[in-house]
Formats: sequence, C-alpha cells, structure tokens
Amino acid sequence: MTGRRRLRFGEVDFFVYSRDVPGTPLRDDRELLEAHWAYMDAFAGSMIARGPTLTPDREAATGSLHVLGLPRVDAAREFVDREPNNQAGVYAEHSIWRFENLLGRTMWEFEGAAGESRFLVIARPDRDRSDCGGGWPIPTECLPPELRQRLILYGALSAPDDGEPVGAAVALEVPDRDAVVGLLEGARVIRDVDRDVEIHDWEFGGRR
Repeated sequence: MTGRRRLRFGEVDFFVYSRDVPGTPLRDDRELLEAHWAYMDAFAGSMIARGPTLTPDREAATGSLHVLGLPRVDAAREFVDREPNNQAGVYAEHSIWRFENLLGRTMWEFEGAAGESRFLVIARPDRDRSDCGGGWPIPTECLPPELRQRLILYGALSAPDDGEPVGAAVALEVPDRDAVVGLLEGARVIRDVDRDVEIHDWEFGGRR
C-alpha cells in the first residue's frame, strides 16, 4: 500500500484504538497475524494510519491503532467486531471516535528521519479553547515548525454518535518520550502529562 488515500463520498473518518488483553500469547500466532493483515487489505483505500502500540522496550504490542474512513458509525463498530484479532480475543476493549484529520494526509505521506522513535498521544484535557483562533485542538498553522515537521497524525476526536468534542490524537516522530512531552507542552497541545493524556510507544503497521 502506498498510502495515497482514495476519497469516497459519504465517508466519515474514525479513530479506533483497541487495547490488548495484557500478556496475551495470541500476538505470536502467525496465522492470526496473516488473517489480520488480510482483513485490513480490504480497507487499504480509506486507511489514514495504522499500527501497534508497544511496551516501553518496544518488544511487545499493547494495542492497535486504525484510523480510516467508513460510511457511518455502525460500520465502524462492525469493523471492530469482525476484525480477526478481536474475534480471537486479543483485545480487552476498544475506543471508537470520529476523527478530523487536521493534516489532510495519511501516515505513509510522512517523511521522517531515520533512527527516531514514533509515539501515539491521546489527549483528553479539560478545556475546549486554544490560544490560536479560539478552537481546540490548536490549528496546524499555529503549531511551531519544529513540531509540525514531526507530525505523522494530528486531529480532533469527538464522540461517534453525537459529535461531542473529546480531545485530540497526535502521532509523531521524535528521539524519545521526553521529547514528546517537551514539544507538545511547549506548543500547548497538552498542558500537563496527567491522567487525561496517554503516551504510547508506537510504530507503523502493515505487512512485514
């Protein structure tokens, strides 16, 4: 997959994060992995980003991210229900939100630096206004250049049924976790790393 997304009329972008059952051995099942990849092949044309979150040593998966366009909320729930990992019992729970793609591109169009790590941030702070333009998340044009050039994914999250704002999602490439916190707090994308901000080690998904 090249990552050049084929836009489809009537699609809504959804952010789906599935958390693993801790320590599940099913992640080592090659047949299940192939079934997962085959299932995702059917959604390649509408996929914005995908990939596993990882333990801090990056040796084991802790969950799976999929951001993609689907016709409606019911289709997003069906996408989760029918996914082979889910049916096999890999996942403990799922978060499904609408996603506003503020970068307007896919992760495959990101040009990164070799040797740096990638992270996924899910921020759900208690605020709904920024210092730039009155909205939140902060508009892309208001972010500092150093952060913008490291963004793989950036967008607003909202509830799937009523569209109520929930927060923001960020994926970025940086040297380490401290750099994630420094860049996002410096840009006021997040105020403090607290219980409302999740930072996950992450990598690009797809066939290997």
